[in-house]
Amino acid sequence: MIDEKNLTVEVSSDILAPFLIGHTEQISLILRSIKTNKIPNAWLFHGPLGVGKASLALNVAKILSNIDSSKTECMSDLSESDLRNPKTSFNFNNVFHCKRKWDDRKKDFQKYIPIDDIRDINKRFSLSSTDHSYKICIIDTTEDLNLSASNSLLKMLEEPPKNTLFILISNNQQAILPTILSRCQKVSFKKLKVQDLREICAEFLKKNQFSNSEETDLLSSCQGSAGKLLTFIDKEYISYFNNMKALLSNLPNLNRRQMITLLSRNKEYLYSNDPDKSAFGIILRLIGSIAKQEIKLRINASIKPPNTALIAAHLYSQISLLRHHSIEYNLDMKKVVFLAINIIELAFEKYKR
Repeated sequence: MIDEKNLTVEVSSDILAPFLIGHTEQISLILRSIKTNKIPNAWLFHGPLGVGKASLALNVAKILSNIDSSKTECMSDLSESDLRNPKTSFNFNNVFHCKRKWDDRKKDFQKYIPIDDIRDINKRFSLSSTDHSYKICIIDTTEDLNLSASNSLLKMLEEPPKNTLFILISNNQQAILPTILSRCQKVSFKKLKVQDLREICAEFLKKNQFSNSEETDLLSSCQGSAGKLLTFIDKEYISYFNNMKALLSNLPNLNRRQMITLLSRNKEYLYSNDPDKSAFGIILRLIGSIAKQEIKLRINASIKPPNTALIAAHLYSQISLLRHHSIEYNLDMKKVVFLAINIIELAFEKYKR
């Protein structure tokens, strides 16, 4: 691990899948560039959060930080498997993973990547490599750069040193300066397919002995994101999610006492700041599934499925706005969650048996 001014490479084998799955087209494009020695000065890996952009960037960095680019056979012999699961470790002298620093005083990450970090990379990149290997800088994520840091990065991209590669990670490329975008070769990533998620999930289900029914709930709730899938592989979370799903599936006859008990006994989810694992986030995700008719409510015949979807879609907007305001005004999350439950109950009130 590099640990200088927080420009670190941090990879945990307990968190990341051992073999990068999916993104065949993107890997083929990158592999072709490497094998033909037509690597651009900068790649922009952009797409949804948690689909494997940073994992692939780190795999590319492992390979190029160790390879002698002057030897064409070293480049041409690489395979897709090498990019999915490199058999080499990082050359830490050549890899710089630039991201927001942790603020010990605030107990949170800083809001931006500062200009000093980009200047430090510039100094390091100015030192030539004696073994013809690449120096790689991964910016994760590019929209975290403040304006001065963005401008400093732009100057480096305009006059890049030899054998250097920038891999810019972005979950929202609209937030990046157009002048930076114009100097990058863009690689677009999509949400992972269900089969890709199933393969990722299978690695952990075998290891942790989860059941097929639990796998189904995981795949339906992670929205094409491997990052979310890995976050959700937790027996306690699965149990909590399934209990919440069972209660909301009983709408309009919600068992309020059981809901209060579930929320009160699992306060770590009630007060969690993680949007994916918080009670609020789970409720929103389940309401969204009802709106898409992925969850069928146990409801009488007087209400048709399209009406159920419309009610849930309207609820999703209401509750999303409620969560936004609760964060903005620092409201008591327990009270806000119970208010959300009241809003859901009222929306279905007239359809109670």
